Formats: sequence, structure tokens, C-alpha cells
Amino acid sequence: MSGHVVQVIQRLIPGGIETLALDLSERLPGDNRVLSLEWSREQIIGNWPALAESPVPFEGLEKPPGIRPGFIFTLARRLRELAPRAVLAHHVGPLLYGGLAARLAGVPRFVYVEHDVWHYQDAGDRRLARLAAHLVRPRVVAVSHNVAQTVREVMPGCPVEVIPNAVDTNRFVPGDRAAARARLGLPQDARIVGAAGRLEAVKGQDVLVAAMAGVPDAMLVLIGKGSQMEALQAQTARLGLSDRVRFLGHRSDMPSLYPAFDLVSLPSRNEGLPLSVLEAQACGIPVVATDVGSVREGICPDTGMVVPPEDPPAMAAAITRMLAQPGTGDPRAFVLSHYSWARMLASYEALLGAAS
Repeated sequence: MSGHVVQVIQRLIPGGIETLALDLSERLPGDNRVLSLEWSREQIIGNWPALAESPVPFEGLEKPPGIRPGFIFTLARRLRELAPRAVLAHHVGPLLYGGLAARLAGVPRFVYVEHDVWHYQDAGDRRLARLAAHLVRPRVVAVSHNVAQTVREVMPGCPVEVIPNAVDTNRFVPGDRAAARARLGLPQDARIVGAAGRLEAVKGQDVLVAAMAGVPDAMLVLIGKGSQMEALQAQTARLGLSDRVRFLGHRSDMPSLYPAFDLVSLPSRNEGLPLSVLEAQACGIPVVATDVGSVREGICPDTGMVVPPEDPPAMAAAITRMLAQPGTGDPRAFVLSHYSWARMLASYEALLGAAS
């Protein structure tokens, strides 16, 4: 397995970071794999059945909950067996465990990838990141300039390079709207807003549902699953929107779904640089999103809009305006120019060094 890269994440669940890690492992040279600190392989597949057919090797290391210093040695033994040329860790827990384990295992390069910075509002996370940075001295990748600015404050002395997230613009392409709507059983003549993401409070779907009460004669399609499903269904019923809001659950066929929408909304309360807005725009679909984290950097300025978080009237006004008067630019061209896989892969290969 000479020349391969191991990525370490907290838990392999459906999400942007996890999808990015799998895609990166598949595209980088070498027999790369992903290590999930938590859960077993069986638990991971049970929660994400599509991974049963994943071309990327992955392992669940079953770390128990809480801080487990001894687990560093467990991970170090596995890394010593795998002997990668580099380890990439995503988020603070994997930074500490993966960084110390990589150093103990003698891995030549350790890189920490930071996707968002809202969690640094927690003093404990700031202390943990600063401690890990002091002990491990990682090279740091920030997915946006906004993230890089905060990381430089939290982890002074660590070199930080900005490598934006990317999407596969050969998979996410403009498609036939009528065919996409027919597959989903959606009306052909409706104005349809789509939103993809875990149904969790941080993703703000409740704000979007509230906004749709102020957007008459338009439908909302929510894609994803999570702990807020029942609360969101109750909210739609309470607002009299049950006939205008569809819940599709988790889907692994997003490239075929985006073309069904007139626009995509991201109502998150906190974010990094989310893949969903890049995917939608690669399919030629404009985006209305909340102005949090690095979202603004990922929105085509000619076709998209950002609004304040926690503001259903502002979200409703932006959606109404964009449905009535779509922008004249090309969101796909924006993604091709700034967020292509070719650009991202070249940056990571330069950072990680040549595979032997």
C-alpha cells in the first residue's frame, strides 16, 4: 500500500465532510482509506446503506464516547500497520487523536482540514485545538478564507493553506426538469424550492418552513433525515403547509434531483462551505442561503442571494424575488471557475507530496 493516504473522521455518517473525505480518497493516487473513530463498520453501513458498495475502503474503530487518551495508541498501531505517506484529519477530535497517533506511528505528513469555525465559540474546542496544534504542529487546510482567518487566531504558528471544497462537475450537471419532476412525482407547473441537508436544528429547516408560509403557490422539497423530522412535519401541519411541503428522506441520487428545482435554499444557522450549494449551482440551479460561515464565498453573486439567519421574512422575500425574477448569470460557470475537482485535487497532491 505504498504511497497511500489515510483520512480520519469522527463518525462516518451522511454529510458533506464525510462525502468529501470519501471522494478525496477515491481520487488521490494510491490505495487510500477512511478511518471512522466512532462506530463499527456494521453500524456505519446500517446508518448509510449505500456505503456497502463504496469503492473506498473504510473502517469503524469503535472508540467509546468521551475522551479516551488510551485510544491514541490503538489508532497509532493501526496507522503503523497501514504505513501511509500522509494522514488527513477532519475536525477537532480527529486532530487530537489522529495527530498524536500519526506522530507516534512515524507518518511523514499530517494535515488537519478545518471545514467550519462556529464550534470555536466553545472555549473547550478552542483550548483543545490550541493544545493539539502545540503538540502536533500540523499543516492546516482551511476550506475558505473565512475559516482560515479564525484558524490562524486559534492555532498560531501553524501554516494554513486555503483549499476550497469542490464538487464533481461531471456528475452534477444541468438536467431535464420535466423528467426529474416526473421521477419524484412532483407537479410540472409548480414553483419548487429544494433543500438538502440533515434534518437537525443547526441546518435551520424550521426557518425555511416558516418562510414558505410567506411564499404562496410554491412547494418545498426537503431532502435528508435527522432528529428534527417529526418536529418539522408538525410545523408544516400547524402552518397549513402539509400539501406544499414534501419530505423525501435521505437520498443518494442528488445529481438527478437538483434539476427538479427552480431554486435551492440553505437556511443553516451555522455552516462551513457546504457542498449542497456547490452541487446545486453545478446543476445550473440558483441558491438562496443564510449568510453564515463561508456560505457567501460559495454563492454565485450574479444568480444567488444571501439573507440573515433566523429571519423567515427575509428568506421568504428572497425566495419570492428569485422565483419571480431569476438572475441572468450562470451559476455552473461560477462553480467550474472556483470549485472544480481538478483545482482541488491538484492543491491536495501538492500539499501531500508525490506518491511513491
